[in-house]
Amino acid sequence: MKRILTLVIALCIGIGAFAQFDAMMQKKANVVLTGQRELISDLPVIGVQQSNGYVPGSILTDPVTAVTMYDLQSNYSNQRRVYLYPDGTVGAVCIWSQQANTSWTDRGTGYNYFDGTSWGPKPTARVESIRVGWGEYLPFGATGEMIIAHEAVGPLVINTRATKGTGTWTQTLMPTLPSNITAMFWPRSVTNGSNHTNIHIIALTQPTGNGGQLYNGMNGALLYCQSLDGGTTWTSWTQLAGTSGTYYTNYTADTYSWAEPHGDTLAFTVGSSFMDQFLMKSTDNGTTWTKTIIYNSPYNLGGSSPNYFYCPDGTNAIALDNQGTAHVVFGLMQDSITNGASTYYYKPYTEGIAYWNENMPQLIQSLNPDSLFKHHQYVAWVKDTMVFYPPTGVTLTTWFTSLTSFPDLVIDNSNRLFLAWSGETTLVDPNNYTLRHVFGRDGVVVGDTVYWHNDTLVDITGDWLQYNFSECMFPSASPTSDDYVYILFQADDYGGSYVKSIGNSSYEGQNTPDSNYMTLIKWEKPWGDDGVNEKHEKPTFSVGQNFPNPVNGLTKVNVYIQNSGNLSLKVTDLTGQTLMNLEKSNVLPGVSQFVIDASQLSPGVYFYTVKQGDQSITKKMIIE
Repeated sequence: MKRILTLVIALCIGIGAFAQFDAMMQKKANVVLTGQRELISDLPVIGVQQSNGYVPGSILTDPVTAVTMYDLQSNYSNQRRVYLYPDGTVGAVCIWSQQANTSWTDRGTGYNYFDGTSWGPKPTARVESIRVGWGEYLPFGATGEMIIAHEAVGPLVINTRATKGTGTWTQTLMPTLPSNITAMFWPRSVTNGSNHTNIHIIALTQPTGNGGQLYNGMNGALLYCQSLDGGTTWTSWTQLAGTSGTYYTNYTADTYSWAEPHGDTLAFTVGSSFMDQFLMKSTDNGTTWTKTIIYNSPYNLGGSSPNYFYCPDGTNAIALDNQGTAHVVFGLMQDSITNGASTYYYKPYTEGIAYWNENMPQLIQSLNPDSLFKHHQYVAWVKDTMVFYPPTGVTLTTWFTSLTSFPDLVIDNSNRLFLAWSGETTLVDPNNYTLRHVFGRDGVVVGDTVYWHNDTLVDITGDWLQYNFSECMFPSASPTSDDYVYILFQADDYGGSYVKSIGNSSYEGQNTPDSNYMTLIKWEKPWGDDGVNEKHEKPTFSVGQNFPNPVNGLTKVNVYIQNSGNLSLKVTDLTGQTLMNLEKSNVLPGVSQFVIDASQLSPGVYFYTVKQGDQSITKKMIIE
């Protein structure tokens, strides 16, 4: 599976040829790779930044849920591909095929299930009886599960079963299509209600380039449909107010994402390079909707911009916190339009993930990274800035997105945020194309404010033996979590996507097929799902892992408090002997930081306990 194994045991894997780029709506069909490298001025070139040691990744028994030859799990934003259930079981899916031919006739949804102890066998056939793509996984019914996918012509294809992990799938076709439309493509879906029997779907009308027709003058219209009785009856497909051709010329495949519902509150976000990034939200289970502009694009109805401008890259994610407030992230890149909006150029060396929530004003139209950074709205970037200075012979792999893209966002029961994305690294594949890894950063919502945990980023896939020579892409996170955030991603030995390379002369990267491993990794939280303390009560503060860890000098501990008061930190050894006490008086709500001088302690394992009032949280620290 991993290149290191190939190097050690000298395996040679022969794979046949693939074929056409099927049902893809590629944004940069005429991209010219300018080679210009754009550095963000507030990020000095320092090489690898300090590691955030408290969020290591770990595998869930056998981490590989499926092996697929089809290597494009999404054009842009991630689909819902993994779900952690309250009983500790997990369902996971991918776009699956075992063929290396021109049509992937066996393509469909590959499915696997973790029963709390072990995974089932890796899939050897698709779930569906017909060729489909873009299967999405959802909880359904009291104990069941659902997969929604699209086919080349016809309504969406739905498979359900009453008991997750076992039994025969029941396949149905959505009984509705919009007037004069022959297919709906690239669906995004959620379920809610006491037994997950309310189904909400957004999808695009099939564009003309994929054999479709115009809808109300739009070549790819975004429509909404729902069923409130488990799929027995459906509403008609609806073009929500504010999303029609009056506002936008068309939509691009996969440039939209749902939030996990919060009761009857629903929300999704939409955005790409030449249109607004916006929020659609309903507080009455989809009966009425409100549109909020997050970023106002000057090119919603076309136009020409010979100069580069900052814009969303089409990869985005959204989550609702415990108050039902929407939080949105999207990749940040530079793009341009010339020749009457027929040719698109982008700067491949641009980076960043922008952040917004409903308590913030509209983002500035320039999306200037310096300004976003000052307002805590520039929340992720390339971890190793030496990416901008590749050695001779190393080529940046083409994804036509930001160097930090394909984000996903989870907010847990304690209102903590966990942001994951696929980011560029200095690692290279056997053909000297650059590789990506899955990175993460976390924060916490306190009132109307979000505090991000320090300014370091973690490589969740940083395990040298497991992933150092792997391309790690399309991180799809379960919206539910426990002590871990569960992330399904695609790993293989080569930079880029073979599917994206077909028929694209501007593409740089993998141009032969290989096996891709759908891998589930657990991103460890710094404390349990509810922040349980020694008295098994939910504390009004939270404590981050010391960083760096292990340490041989100074190390820092961030504390997020909701109520003002005194704070203390106590360091103890394995016998419980107190070695150090630190005190802070009259600390205001927000972030506070303790600095521990570990040089005073001998190498070994220690514990530090942060206390406020009668609540305390203890964590482990390693001294080298």
